[in-house]
Amino acid sequence: MRGGQIVGAVVETVIKVVVAAIVVMFIYRYSIMAYDYGYRIFGEEPVDAEPGRDISIQVADGDEAEDIGRMLEEKGLIRDANLFVIQEKLSGLEDGIAAGTYELNTAMTVGEMLDIMIAAGEEAESEE
Repeated sequence: MRGGQIVGAVVETVIKVVVAAIVVMFIYRYSIMAYDYGYRIFGEEPVDAEPGRDISIQVADGDEAEDIGRMLEEKGLIRDANLFVIQEKLSGLEDGIAAGTYELNTAMTVGEMLDIMIAAGEEAESEE
């Protein structure tokens, strides 16, 4: 083997090692992010500790989970509107959240907020 071939083989090996290290770092970083996001779906803490702040929201007829999530995030009731959409889908709601005015608190979890909005929708259905 000549000197040029040895240098070429060393450079090729170094490039392969660097690429492998970058791929491993990428996989590690995004695995941690995915785990954190998955954990938050089921264990998201309230925005504030008790007693929190009461905030009134108005859900219009036809509002989608994305719209409601953005409104809750803007009003400081939740941290992540996209996470709310996933939590709402996993809640088993078939007809979505009913239109109405809701009194929510920053010390509530998303599950508690959904329970209030679901119960209000079920009460409206049973009255009809």
